[in-house]
Formats: sequence, structure tokens, C-alpha cells
Amino acid sequence: MKKMDAPLDMGNGAKFKTNKHGYVTVVDYYNCHTVIIAFDNTGNVRSISAAKLRSGLVTDRSVPPESMMVGEQFESAKHGLLTITHVESDNIVVLTTADGEELRMLLPAVQKMKDKLEQLNAARNTKKSPASLSDLTKRNKKTKEINNMFNKILKDYAKY
Repeated sequence: MKKMDAPLDMGNGAKFKTNKHGYVTVVDYYNCHTVIIAFDNTGNVRSISAAKLRSGLVTDRSVPPESMMVGEQFESAKHGLLTITHVESDNIVVLTTADGEELRMLLPAVQKMKDKLEQLNAARNTKKSPASLSDLTKRNKKTKEINNMFNKILKDYAKY
């Protein structure tokens, strides 16, 4: 593989923040598709594209996916605000309430509660789209005038 000159931000020793696994350090740059990096917390070394590295979409494959949930918070109807503190090996999630009380739940149940919360938030955030032409023309006076002129032109066109 031919080695290319690294861009200014991709030099050896450059640090990047990832979305879920802390910081990584660039070990070697070959081209935009192959950048060798090392994770600062685990020391794991892997190859990634420069675009993914810049956007922070880097995952540490040596870390189990369940541990990525640690620190996430969500609201429960029964217990209030819950924070994930630990994921045990048997798919048991350790949660802490706002009062400091410790709870243990199965991983699928926690994921189901998180999914329901995300669906509720998505439903609340959807904007109502206009349903008719009159709803569209209520946006501003200029649009209404243009639509009136357009309707007049169409009516006059039909006469000829």
C-alpha cells in the first residue's frame, strides 16, 4: 500500500474525540481510506477512514456494546429519572434512581423503555404539515397574492 502525505489535521500523534469511546490518537496515515488509530483508554489499535475519524464515528471493538449504555439517562413512569451505572454479564443492567436507590433490570426491558421514550419524543417533535392550499397561502401575504394572480390567469385562459 502506497503511503501518502498526511493532511495537517491527520499527522502522527493527532488526537480526535469519538462519540462513545473517548479520545483516539493517529498512529499512521496511509490515505483517506486507511488511517491507523489507537484508543487512549484501551490501547486497542485499528484502521478507519479519515471521514469517520473526523466525524467521531469510531467504535472500539474490544469494548462490549452493552457498556456503551453506561451513563445514559431516561425517564421511567414507576421510578422517575434513571441512570445506567453498570451492565453485568448476564444481561442485567444496574440503574440508579434520582434518590440514589439501586435497581436491577434485564437489558431487553431497559431497551424497550428507552425505545418507547424515543418514540414519544419523536411523536412530539413532528411538525404539522399543511393539509390544504388555503393552509399554504396563510404563510404570508405575498404568497396569497401570487396564488390569486395564478388563479385569475387560469380562469382567463379557460375563456379563450
